[in-house]
Amino acid sequence: MMHILSSEYIRKIQQAMKNKRKEVAVSLDLGKTIVKIPLTEEGPTIEGNTIKLPKIRDKDKSSYLIKGKSIEKMQYMSEYTGEFYKLIPTSGRPLLQISGTSMHKQPFVERIKKDQLRGNVLDAGTGLGYTAMEIAKTAKQVTTIEHDPTIVILQKLNPWSQELFTRKNIICIKGDAPEFITTVPKESFDNIIYDAGTPRASGTFFSTENYAETYRVLKRNGKIYHYLPQPQVKQGRDFAQEVIKRFLELGFTILERNEEDCYVIAKKI
Repeated sequence: MMHILSSEYIRKIQQAMKNKRKEVAVSLDLGKTIVKIPLTEEGPTIEGNTIKLPKIRDKDKSSYLIKGKSIEKMQYMSEYTGEFYKLIPTSGRPLLQISGTSMHKQPFVERIKKDQLRGNVLDAGTGLGYTAMEIAKTAKQVTTIEHDPTIVILQKLNPWSQELFTRKNIICIKGDAPEFITTVPKESFDNIIYDAGTPRASGTFFSTENYAETYRVLKRNGKIYHYLPQPQVKQGRDFAQEVIKRFLELGFTILERNEEDCYVIAKKI
């Protein structure tokens, strides 16, 4: 199993070393568990390897992956989107940060959780998998799709994402959601979750053509929960309203729009 140190615990270790302590309690899995590790003058010892810790800024808030005797910051450039990804530690589950913007979508996840979705659910835009794992507690089956290989790497490294790979009712697919949907029989899903990135980096995800296919594969009375970014909002653009217009043209009924938390819920009648 990979070990990960947050910048907070690196600072704690370095302070303990200054104080000549022989051991220190830290988390090696971003807060899931706490263990005690021995300290030497050179650094902490983890599974027999002495790690030379990096110098980090006081305000640094990052995750660091331990590989044998080496340690590296968990930040990666996506060749697929050109975006810069980081895993940001918190007091609970770590967040995915994309080019400086933290993907904090807990209110969206909580809204979905409230409806206790059943049956077969499509989750397009896996991210770190928190939505899929929450849905899987009540749904019969969750099919979750992620198109970016770099995010898939972060899923496998993140200790908080491992239920994606261990829950029997979660099917993980690597691929493009709009392409996948065209291969699915009509009315295959009881509910659909859409959680993509920016329009610039999401291909045809937000297109009328994709929404038409979405309508086709959604069962009658099924709902779509759609998280929506806010591109050019400072210039007065209302991207959510653009999506709502497409939904209405295709026959969806709008049930709810939450401007503060950036999501729309629609229903196929």
